[in-house]
Formats: sequence, C-alpha cells, structure tokens
Amino acid sequence: MKSNALTLPVAVMFCLFIVIPTTLSAEKKADTILIGGKLITLDAHDQIAEALAIRDGRIVAVGTSAEILKLAGNCAEVIRLDGKTVLPGFIESHVHSIGAARASVTDTYVELSSIGEMQNWIRRLACELPAGQWIEVPRNEITRLKERRHPTPAELDAATTNNPVVYTSVMKHVLNTAGFRALGIVDAGSKLPDGEIIRDDQGRPVLIRGGNQTLRKFFPRPTVTREQTMAALISLLHRYNEVGITTIFERATDREGVKMFSELRDNGQLTTRMRATFRFSARTAEGVEKYVKSIGLKPGEGDDWVKASQMKITLDGGIHWGTTRLSEPYGERRIRFYRLTDPNYQGELYYKPDELKTVFATVNRLGWSMSCHVTGDGGTEAILDAIAAVAAEDPSIKQRRFNLLHTYFPTPAIARRTKELGVCVDTQGYLYYRDAEVLADIYGKPWAERFIGLGEWMRGGVSVAVNSDHMIGFDPDHAMNSFNPALMLWIAVARKTDCGNVYGAYQKLSRLDALRAVTLWAARLSFDEDKLGSLEPGKLADLVVIDRDYLACPEDELRQIKVLRTMVNGKTVFQSDK
Repeated sequence: MKSNALTLPVAVMFCLFIVIPTTLSAEKKADTILIGGKLITLDAHDQIAEALAIRDGRIVAVGTSAEILKLAGNCAEVIRLDGKTVLPGFIESHVHSIGAARASVTDTYVELSSIGEMQNWIRRLACELPAGQWIEVPRNEITRLKERRHPTPAELDAATTNNPVVYTSVMKHVLNTAGFRALGIVDAGSKLPDGEIIRDDQGRPVLIRGGNQTLRKFFPRPTVTREQTMAALISLLHRYNEVGITTIFERATDREGVKMFSELRDNGQLTTRMRATFRFSARTAEGVEKYVKSIGLKPGEGDDWVKASQMKITLDGGIHWGTTRLSEPYGERRIRFYRLTDPNYQGELYYKPDELKTVFATVNRLGWSMSCHVTGDGGTEAILDAIAAVAAEDPSIKQRRFNLLHTYFPTPAIARRTKELGVCVDTQGYLYYRDAEVLADIYGKPWAERFIGLGEWMRGGVSVAVNSDHMIGFDPDHAMNSFNPALMLWIAVARKTDCGNVYGAYQKLSRLDALRAVTLWAARLSFDEDKLGSLEPGKLADLVVIDRDYLACPEDELRQIKVLRTMVNGKTVFQSDK
C-alpha cells in the first residue's frame, strides 16, 4: 500500500501533466466537462489536474482546461470550478441506512452528552405525554456521556416520576422507580425470567443486565410501512449526497433490502451506489448453504449501482458494552466500569474456532467474500487463525478479500498477518474522536494509542477504509456516529479527540492517505477499485467539489470542509445554494 510522504510544495510540483486523448470523434464528445479547478486524482502518480471530461457517466479524459475544452460536445454542460478542489466521491463503507430510515419515521434521534442533558430531554417529553406512558431515552453510549457512567434510578426519578423511563446501553438497562415497578421489581425478592437485576448495598435495583424480551413487551415495535421506509431512505440518501457520499456499503441487509435499492435505481431515485452485505448466524456448512441459497444471489451479482458484495457474521461485542474480546482479562478497572463481575473475563466469542473455520471454508467454497464484526484484538486473532486454517487447505481464500469490521486494536503482528491473508479492514475514525478519552482512562494510555490504529494498518500494507457505522439519525454531525466524511478526514490526519488530545501520534495518516481511506482503499473492499475511488479515464464519474484546498488549508479546517457539488455517474445529485 502506498503512503504519500511528499511535502505539499513538492507534491504540487510533481503533479504536472496527465496524458489524455486530445481528440474524440463527434459521436464520442464529452457531455459534461469541469474546468479551471484543482483535481486530486489519486491516480498511480497522485497527479493534480485542472479539468476532466465525462461521457455517459464515465470519465473520458483528465488534464488541463485547454485540453478538456476541446473535447466538449456542442451541448455539453460546462462546469467552471473557479479554482475549487475536486475529490473522488466519498465511499461510506459501513452504514445501516435502511434501519436508520425506518427508525426516523417514528422517532427523532437526539444526541445527549451528559446525564443533565438526558434529564432535560426526559422532562420535556414527560410534559407532552400522559402519565404512565413509557419514555425510552435515545441510544447514547456511556463512553460519550460527560459522567462516563450509567445514570442512576434516582437521576431518572429527578426527571420524572409520572412516567416509566428506561435508558439502554445495549444489554444493560437503567430504569426509574416507576419503570422498575412496571416490570414488577418491587422488593429484594423480585426477579426477571430473562435478566439479572443488579442491586445496591441496600438491595435496591440499579440496573438490569439482559431482560430485553421483558422490556420489549412495553415497547411494541411501531408499524412502519414499506412506503414510509422508502420515502425516508430517499431523504437519507440525499443527506449522504450533501456531505459528498456517492457509494454506501449496507452492512447488514437481506434480499428485501436489495429489492428496495433496486427499485430506487429503476425509478431513477437512487443517488448513491450500494454494496450489499448479508448478515447471518449459521454455524454449520449446511446452515451457511441454506442461508446463501435463500438470498438467491450470486457473489458480485448486480450492476454498478446495486451489487451483492459480502456475507457477514458477528464474533464479539463492543467497547461501549463491555463485550469486546480482548487478548487479556478485563481486570478490576474495566470490570467496574462495565458493571461486570468476573475480573478474568476477556469478552465474548460467539463462534468456536472449529465453527469459524467451517463457516469461512463454506463461504469461500461458495465464492463469497466475508465480513466479520470483531472489535477486540483477541477476537481479531481468532478470525485470522480461522482464515489461516482454511488457507492451509485452500489458498484461494486469500483472494476473497475477507473484511474485518471494526478491529479496534491493531498491532504490527496483527497488521502483518492481515496483509498476508489478503484481509481488508473497515474501521471507524469517529469512535476514536468520541471514545479514546475513556479508553485512555479505563483501558490505559497504550490501548488508546492503538485504538483505531490507522497508521498501523497503513504501514502493514492493509487496505483500510475509514467510515462511520451510521445507524441512527439524519444529522451528518450529530447522528449516532457522525457520517460526515470531512470529520473523518480530519480525525485521520489530526488524530485529535473531542477534548483535543492526541493518543498515538504515529497513527496519523497523511492527507492523501486519509483521502484514499474514504475513496480508493474503500473501493477495494468490494473489488471496485477499477471503477471507483479515483479520478481517472475509464472510471465512473463520481466526484465531489469542495469549498477549500484540501492539500493546503490549515489542518483544523479539514473538519470544516463543505461540499459545493456532488456528482454520481456524471450527474449532479447535490449542489449547494451558497
């Protein structure tokens, strides 16, 4: 993997000319040209150009404005850039857009940064609801609350006693007194059939571990029609376009999800490309075969707009929940933070080694690539062990580009094995920004320095894609995991947390490598690097015009980048009115 170490002045001097066809026949003249800009091509030589020509959704030439003007057809659209920077379209390689769209029909996501903000939100809602109606706090991780802990029942009581309230951090739930009573938890002898009640020294309930089925009875899933979901999905895709996203990887979908995107494509309403990942939980060869047959799609089936890409399993949990599979016991500090009990606990592993090998061997035999949700270093090693075991019998698995989703704590040895096995990485820079401070405090500074180790992957030659794991909310900056690529670029380059601290400066990427992580390297995950990720003749015309010079602006301005125009397949899908 290439790392660009040129200083900016040298890089600009290096990028002089791009060889292009100087003439096109009349029937092949460009239908759209962009001239007078600074195009960061990300080609093999990192050349900078002034202009490009598009015909039928593809780039046909890149070069100087004078050269490109000669290629314009009589009716060509001419976009004058006036010196603005043009980048390849951003590839958002990890989202759950259908789920986010469906949730938006009945709920509006609110980002809460402290227990005080949570209390105020509850108070406002309690004033609008009848007494006795449940209030469910929007998902906000304890790592992102100022207090860095679960709220207490007393704190929820301070917000309202008239309505039952529940705050959930995945598998752990805190309720106010009215909430506990509604569940029948009224004394020290009260129990739940599907959960463990954690109590204080006086025997009072403070938290429930598990209990999801019991709680779900009080929160019946609201009815959302397919038409409502489709309308919300169209709106969300436009929000993606507003921040320059031109391709998304839908990371946990099914055949119906593919149908929805295909309908949008057929109706001319699809404004981002989609790569589908299908999640299953099968543990046997027969189970995998049955699931793959039920999908009814072949590996890579589809077109440039909608394509079946990978299968997916979940191996461990997450750092927000205290279920990440680590290479060492959690120890007292982490046990206390996550409200666990066993100091020797190392996190969850939902597949046994022989099950992993069987699943991987079967998926490989059926011709599919595989994505694996794995957050901890211990879990990552388990995945790599299983791939290596299959590779010893069938080396073709190394060509499938299996994909580690998340994998928060790389080491040089892990990066080396990942590269050797042909595995790619999909990880979330925003988590470093929001969660590294807690990691430094609870896990220790060395763990925070490894956390989201982009530099480690890059030095190891691993194709690493930086993305959001967007799942709730439509605000690019304040969704449950920001999906603003400008923020991702800044985090990758500056390596600053939301408190302004830097853990592991050696993990920083250069500006060009950061850009590759949201474009060209991301395209490799779906074998699309010959079509997407750079501005080169023959590639699909997906690009973004931004409001400042990406290579020369002050570092902290990277996060302030605004998109002026987004083009997909040579057509403008977003244009700023500013």
